[in-house]
Amino acid sequence: MSRESRSSMGLFVQLSMMMFVLFFVWGAWYVTMGTFMASRNFDAEAISWAYSVAPIAAIVTPFFMGVFADRFVNAEKLQGALLLLSGIFIALAPQFAAPETQWVFVGLLLAHTLCFMPNLGLSNTICLKHLVDSERDYPIVRVFATLGWIVAGWVVSLFFMAEESPVQFYTAAAAAWGVGIYSFFLPRTPPPGKGAPLKMGELYGSGTWRYFKKRAFAIFMVASLLASMGMMPYWGMGSPFVNFLGIERSGAFFTMGQMAELVVLAFILPVFIKRFGIKWTMGIGLLCWALRFVLFSEAATSSGSTMMTFLVIAVLLHGFSYDFVFVSGYLYVDKHVGEEVRAQAQGLLVVFTQGIGFFLSSQLFVGYLGSRYGVPGGDAGSWKSYWLVPAMFMGVVLVLFWFAFREERETDRT
Repeated sequence: MSRESRSSMGLFVQLSMMMFVLFFVWGAWYVTMGTFMASRNFDAEAISWAYSVAPIAAIVTPFFMGVFADRFVNAEKLQGALLLLSGIFIALAPQFAAPETQWVFVGLLLAHTLCFMPNLGLSNTICLKHLVDSERDYPIVRVFATLGWIVAGWVVSLFFMAEESPVQFYTAAAAAWGVGIYSFFLPRTPPPGKGAPLKMGELYGSGTWRYFKKRAFAIFMVASLLASMGMMPYWGMGSPFVNFLGIERSGAFFTMGQMAELVVLAFILPVFIKRFGIKWTMGIGLLCWALRFVLFSEAATSSGSTMMTFLVIAVLLHGFSYDFVFVSGYLYVDKHVGEEVRAQAQGLLVVFTQGIGFFLSSQLFVGYLGSRYGVPGGDAGSWKSYWLVPAMFMGVVLVLFWFAFREERETDRT
């Protein structure tokens, strides 16, 4: 093996470890927080706001990326500082985990996510800057992010048994401090636009706005926003729901979804999207979202092996629900905009989906709908009715997308 190959392998391991621990931080608390809050007698409105902080941060994140990482500070140093701060806020949050101090709790979660979410982009910047063959190596490095999320669920759920314990937040804090310190030893990644004038419109994709004049692109972006609204009831209410049905280790249970995601991402999505195109890919993803919620609804009033079968299938559908909607969206945008604005376009897609879409989903499906049906805390009938609403919503989105979207055969990047 050549010296260059050894160096590349060392870099690959270094970046893979960064991705693993970074997503371990997020996975340690995000899935099981709903169970934790329900055990502390938080209502659906409070849970909805706790799950709204990451979307708010996703909307604000471009300011961090555009102003600091692209103009003033090395990406690895900014990532390290932000992660150290994020660990402090997530460690403090459970000290205020009570209904009477719920806004302090939510505020600390917001502070954590404002420091954490920019690192999703910063970590990509670091990887893509230093990997010798990013098209070949980055997908493999990115797999370690999903593995980090899976292992976090196992650690919190099976090792600490901490679904209802603040230990999940302390675990996230320790991991954030670890990867924060580690970040300072990553390869130097200086700001590419140092000294260049800052155009505020670029932070929110002003260069991509002209593409909204194209019917297919505009419909796809709106459909992606609406499709992303399926995520928050799954994250915010999924864990309390399976706890209600008697599954105590919900954190570990839901990692089946990430395992399915790895399989779909590696073996199914690349072949399917090339063979059938974005319309069929997105359509099947939306269908899987609707089917997942129908299965949850049926599981609410089932028992024994029938209930477990419904739940397992619903969770395993995460591979298609997530990859066929979100990952295919990144690929579609990359293909249908000009090279000079691809970074802006990807950032705008994140704002549409993980920002606006997730926020609306948290407020409507977790907060308003949860309060209306009395979940978490309701009976089986309440849960059955609750899950039918997002199922019908995703079904409507599927129908509208299917009849409105016409895939372009020739790409116009002008």
